[in-house]
Formats: sequence, C-alpha cells, structure tokens
Amino acid sequence: MRKWDDSRRGLAAVEFALMLPAMALLLFLLIEGAGAMHAYSNVVQASREGARMALMDGTVSDIEALVQAVTQGLKSEAVNTAVTANPAANTVTVEVSYAYQPFLKNAVELLNCGSALTLVAQTTMPLP
Repeated sequence: MRKWDDSRRGLAAVEFALMLPAMALLLFLLIEGAGAMHAYSNVVQASREGARMALMDGTVSDIEALVQAVTQGLKSEAVNTAVTANPAANTVTVEVSYAYQPFLKNAVELLNCGSALTLVAQTTMPLP
C-alpha cells in the first residue's frame, strides 16, 4: 500500500512557484497605491490650507510658502501651486498639482500606458 504523502511530494513548492508572481504583483500594487494615496492626501490638505489662508487673511501673498510647508514630505520641485483670485465672484481658487514619484522608477508609466501620474487638488473659497 502506497503512502498518501509520497504522491504529493513537492506539491507545495509548485503551488508556491505558481502563486509567487501574483502575490508579488499584489504587494507591489498595495505599496504603490498607499504611496499615491498619501501623496494625494498631502496635496488636498495643502490646497485646503492655502484657500483657508486666503479666506482668513483676504490676501494671496504667502499661500505658495504655506503649500510648500504642508507638502514638506513630498519632493518640493514636483509640487506646483496656482492661485487665482476672481474679483467678480469674490472668490479665490488654490490649485496644487504634484508629479507623483513612484517607489520603483517607471512603474507608474508601465501601469499607466506610458503617461506619468499627476495628482491635482483644487479648492475654491469666497473672500471676505
């Protein structure tokens, strides 16, 4: 009579070898997604704080410095700020964009069909 374990020898290694690429891809996507979500959260917060500063002060002078301070964890050369005041509507719009830098180079371009990922947040508030 044959032992049950003899016919299944090496099966775990084969299953591991088949599942390893899928699990590695899943882990990679999880890490990149978390990094992108963290960066987007910083961009949204910077946009809101910049618009709030314009609302409280009524000026748009130091908003870019505030945005750079809020997005301190991101690469400062990839953060762009645009402040637009609309006197007719008496509003100010703060738009912050960030060219996302993935952990692995060219990873986002491969997944995104060759285009870089730009995160954009825009906040509009009335001026006093």
